[in-house]
Amino acid sequence: MTININFPRRKTMPICLLVLLFILGSPAIYAQTDSTTVEKKKNNRKIELYGEVYDSFTKAKIKAHLSLLRTDSTVVDTTTCWVWGTNSYYSFKAPAEHADYIIKATADGYEDTYINYQLRHIARNSSFELPRILMKKKNDDVWKEYDLNGVEVKGTRVKIAYRGDTLVYNASAFNLPEGSMLDGLISQMPGAELKDNGDIYINGRKIDYLTLNGKDFYKGQNKVMLDNLPYFTVKELKVYDKSTKKSELAGRDVEAKEYVMDVQLKREYSRGYMANIEVGGGTEHKYMSRAFALYYDDHSRISVFGNINNVNETRRPGGEGEWSPSNMPQGVRTTKQAGINLNIEDKDKNVEEDLNATVEWSDADNWSRTSSEMFATDGNIFSGSEMRRHQKDFRVNARNEFRINKPFQLMSYLTLDYSDGKATSTSQDSTYRQHLINETQNASLNKYRTLSTSGILYWTKKFDWGDYFTVYLNGNYNMNKPNKSFSRNIISYSEKGEDDLRDYYADTHARSYSYEANTSYTLQFPNQWYISPTISYRQLMNDNHNSNYRLDWLGDITRNKTLPDGETYNPMHQLGWLPSSYETLVSTLDIENSNSHMDFTRTFTGMLEGQHSNDNSYFNISLNLSRTFERMHFTGSGLDTIAHRNYTDFKPTLSYYNWGSKKGIKYIYYNMDITRPNLATLMPTTNDTNPLSIRINNPNLKPLTQHNLGLRCEFNNDSLKHFLSLWSSISLSRNSWGTRTTYDASTGAVTYTNDNINGNWYMSLGSSYQMPLDKKKLLTLKQNFNVNYNHSVDFDISYTPTADQRLSTVNNWTLTEDLAIEFQKDKLTASVMGNVNWRRSTGNRQNFESISAFDYVYGGRLMYTIPWVKISVATDLKMFSRRGYSSSMMNTDDLVWNAELTRPLMKERMTLKLTAFDLLHQLSSKQYTVNAQGRTETWNNCIPRYVMLTMSYKFSRKPKQ
Repeated sequence: MTININFPRRKTMPICLLVLLFILGSPAIYAQTDSTTVEKKKNNRKIELYGEVYDSFTKAKIKAHLSLLRTDSTVVDTTTCWVWGTNSYYSFKAPAEHADYIIKATADGYEDTYINYQLRHIARNSSFELPRILMKKKNDDVWKEYDLNGVEVKGTRVKIAYRGDTLVYNASAFNLPEGSMLDGLISQMPGAELKDNGDIYINGRKIDYLTLNGKDFYKGQNKVMLDNLPYFTVKELKVYDKSTKKSELAGRDVEAKEYVMDVQLKREYSRGYMANIEVGGGTEHKYMSRAFALYYDDHSRISVFGNINNVNETRRPGGEGEWSPSNMPQGVRTTKQAGINLNIEDKDKNVEEDLNATVEWSDADNWSRTSSEMFATDGNIFSGSEMRRHQKDFRVNARNEFRINKPFQLMSYLTLDYSDGKATSTSQDSTYRQHLINETQNASLNKYRTLSTSGILYWTKKFDWGDYFTVYLNGNYNMNKPNKSFSRNIISYSEKGEDDLRDYYADTHARSYSYEANTSYTLQFPNQWYISPTISYRQLMNDNHNSNYRLDWLGDITRNKTLPDGETYNPMHQLGWLPSSYETLVSTLDIENSNSHMDFTRTFTGMLEGQHSNDNSYFNISLNLSRTFERMHFTGSGLDTIAHRNYTDFKPTLSYYNWGSKKGIKYIYYNMDITRPNLATLMPTTNDTNPLSIRINNPNLKPLTQHNLGLRCEFNNDSLKHFLSLWSSISLSRNSWGTRTTYDASTGAVTYTNDNINGNWYMSLGSSYQMPLDKKKLLTLKQNFNVNYNHSVDFDISYTPTADQRLSTVNNWTLTEDLAIEFQKDKLTASVMGNVNWRRSTGNRQNFESISAFDYVYGGRLMYTIPWVKISVATDLKMFSRRGYSSSMMNTDDLVWNAELTRPLMKERMTLKLTAFDLLHQLSSKQYTVNAQGRTETWNNCIPRYVMLTMSYKFSRKPKQ
């Protein structure tokens, strides 16, 4: 049997037509009809000459002053090196004409250095790389000490400033207790927001990743640096838009820059050895210990770390105090973690190697209670549940990046992820309307193992006439085997007075691979315009096996008699029991709920990109057209068939980034995305493994199309210390995947079928503002505002199956306002704050009860170092209140108080710290969600209050010169 699934042609969206007209009209926009003007522009064309300056022996960076001279010594341009990490860059602007130049470099302590350069083969090039300048030190000692005759120099420590397009935080301007790590520093920075998982936001914009002295450091694993790098080693933190690896290899921005935060170490910690260790114990059997060691010089970095704790709360008292219950870490977790990072480059910086690997053991205990309501015109349906889950995991993660910069450009990237885990859980559920309908008790056991590997190879070649040729290869392999689960489910039907026992064993292993090859040719035009046609081919194989076995059938068949293999089935068998005979196990296969399918997909893509990039901005328009061929062999649920699906997708994108200006538009983007249902979910099958939650596939489900737009503006005045950010985004969905839901009033069973629905859209507006309130800038006002609107449309829940199911519309408004005033002078930091979060939900159904709920927080924090005893005090006190929720367990007032005392010893090498977490035992984790089909209120357990005493020791040594 063969199933051919064809979809109607999608009508071209008006926005796509506008984009196409823009492309076609671009040449006319930039065409010049006046030949005099054309000649004038040609003569005024500038190109960029760029290079690097280093010490001739150590290859260390030098902040040199450079001049571009003609052979008659007339000056064409001057500049100063831009020092970043271990590199020292410079660039000139020169006329686009053949010429002979002299580059002069001067620096304190070094002899003046000259190199000759002939500018030839200009063609369509917009930039040329100059030979590397290596400077020799002078023989005499230029570093001398000067006696200031007792003059005391005092300066105001500025917390935040702009250097060009880079936002710089001065670490020494912040007041932190001894023993604090990098996370404590970031949590205090104006405009910064630190999430529990290590994500960092600056004025509402997410940091893509952290770097250390300009180099990757456990990239993508922010918490390694946040939790282990002592704040006293940090000189400053720089936030800026960084060119990607692909852009660096190409010598120009071929894609949007990444938003990074670079941690710059103090000079005494930039070369040498550094280590710190911390151990502690407390009440409630809480403990923690961690160690970190780092060796760093101009061309290499090696670090190792270890961390053992059962305190899954990483924030520190006295920080911003973000104890919002909705953001609290859920559950109680014990973690053991170790890692290594190796970053090496040769002295000429032509070859780079970066390796990082981590291994982790975790043990988590999660407990949750949920109260939910499903909206239905004929009467809402209520349910309550309670679950306890215990999970153990072992994970290995490794990343390796190898890069060659000369004599050709090459980058390779390899990854490995492995996990092995086990989880057990128990739960109780109940469903009711005017009376109890059913009760469920469930116990489950899951065993799983996953392996994922991937590799990328990127090579680019620049031709003398300015064009580029690029080859990109990547591949990956994924395996999930074994993936076994056991579950025992008992359902009690109140109306029928019956019990339904199901003892399930499921084997759902899978494996997949994919590889892709693409090549592009980039034509470079004057004024830094680029046109890049790209072709690519991608192949994917996905092999899935989903076998479900009803072990309880053995009891029905044998009536507890001896099985063929000599065993006896007993419904009280421990979870994880399987009959020793394979034939006996096969006899329990639930054919209707088991299947296997192998997918084979080939995709051919053609893309045309237009780009314009310079030092300050990046513009990109991309027209992506792909043709996909899918073939799937599906067996199960009474089917044995081969299905085919062929389709064409058009996905245009448009983006503009301006990272060179402190005022105006920072970025604006538009993209269209198409998501198609998995071919296996279009098979006409039904899954009733859980008799209370039945899923029916819809073979006619259409693809989901989303249009996303975003805008961000910034207005920053560095001299007045006023910083304003505004942002907005909107997402429009066409053919959203709604859910047709039918409810059986007698049993409480719910039947689900996905179907397309229109009318869903989402909008967000936000702002962030900061300014000083006094001339001395001791008082600072910080404000954040955000409003979200979600227009949610879905099918109304029905008590009888019907094709013309009514629609349910819910309008969700969420308004958030944060306001804080901070005072800082010397070793004293104090602040007061308030936060209001308002949720408003309205619906179109007659019996819909509008929801208006408030979460509001108010309180303050204080940090002070008492000079005569050298004790630092840090504390925060906040009230968390909720009103307007339907469940009484949500309408609460929680007063959360944390405190910390710190005392340095042994010339500040050792630190004693006493931490009291949640002194009043009020902390909780509660969440609330509303959509077109219902609302849910959830409570999760979180770490209990405790008091902990820790001791840390730090060591550092600078090698002899």
